[in-house]
Amino acid sequence: MFNISQVGKILKATNRLNMPTEFNSTLPLTIEVKKQINPIRYIIQLGKKEIETKSYTPLEVGSKYKAEIEQNNSKIEIKNLKKMPTIFERMPQLNYSIDNLLEDEPFTSTKKYKTFLLNHLANSSSKEQFLFFTQLLLATNQNVYHLFINENKKALLQLKPKKRKLEFYGYFEHLGAIGGEIYLIDEIYLNLMVEFQKSLQFLKENRKNLKGVVINSIKQQELKPLFEVSGENLLNLKV
Repeated sequence: MFNISQVGKILKATNRLNMPTEFNSTLPLTIEVKKQINPIRYIIQLGKKEIETKSYTPLEVGSKYKAEIEQNNSKIEIKNLKKMPTIFERMPQLNYSIDNLLEDEPFTSTKKYKTFLLNHLANSSSKEQFLFFTQLLLATNQNVYHLFINENKKALLQLKPKKRKLEFYGYFEHLGAIGGEIYLIDEIYLNLMVEFQKSLQFLKENRKNLKGVVINSIKQQELKPLFEVSGENLLNLKV
């Protein structure tokens, strides 16, 4: 299949990079839309605060977004608003660590990976878990495979093997969306794309902490998941 252990170690290292603490230099923050007041005004939750703001782009009540936040005096400015992918927003809390995942045999072949998903699907303890593992199983029909982390900061990685490289899409709770290509030759080479300027700057400053990978390029670009499910209706798929 592919060396999932090497890729998973990069995922783990990226997810554990320390976040900056200063508000004006922070990474993208999560916003939840609580209520729509009129066509352009909304109540959103930012951290522990609920604030009223305007958006000329329609927002979905109940959905979560990532955005870059800046504070000038007492005014909060929200820029570059991006909706979280459905599969990440609904990822259930599972008692399964990235260390267990990388040591397990299922990731040595496609057949074993599918058996792994079927076993978790059959033993799901909730509707959310059942839907989640069904989505991961459906993704294999598009040759897309998933790694996920449920630590203090969540992360999800989609991999699509191609000849001599892996196409990937990831979503990190502290970075937002990332994507690109991984080349597995004598070393791991990475072409990386991110959606947020602050995430781009943060990764450039921390590239030395990503051990075992050679980063060819990092740039800002619009990204889409390799596989996405819209809503809870599994017949309504976007692939």
